[in-house]
Amino acid sequence: MNKFKKIAEELVHELDEVGISAYIWHIATTGSVYIRFEDNRIGSVRIGDHNGRSKLKYKFNVRSDLKTGFKKWMKDGEIWRYYIHFDIWKDLVDVIIKRSHDVQKFEKGKYSYAIPKFKKK
Repeated sequence: MNKFKKIAEELVHELDEVGISAYIWHIATTGSVYIRFEDNRIGSVRIGDHNGRSKLKYKFNVRSDLKTGFKKWMKDGEIWRYYIHFDIWKDLVDVIIKRSHDVQKFEKGKYSYAIPKFKKK
């Protein structure tokens, strides 16, 4: 099994345990795995080993090509993005939990994702 897919499955499970609905949206031919949240205000997660497309701005980035132990919020233009080394991906769970609580204060978006039936367990 792709190591990134395994991390994605475990991350989705960990978040589900605390009541945050997430699902694997896509597995790219490059091996990168993408996770979305039912509440799209949280953002999305990209798990991979290289820079993604510059036009796509994933809120959370789990990367194997970062320095071991790296985890940091970084500003990309006007957007804050979180980067974490894939060996410590479990530390991302608390960051996403905090983000989930923070976005509850935001105005409800006009658009939202519903987990597609084919993505449900």
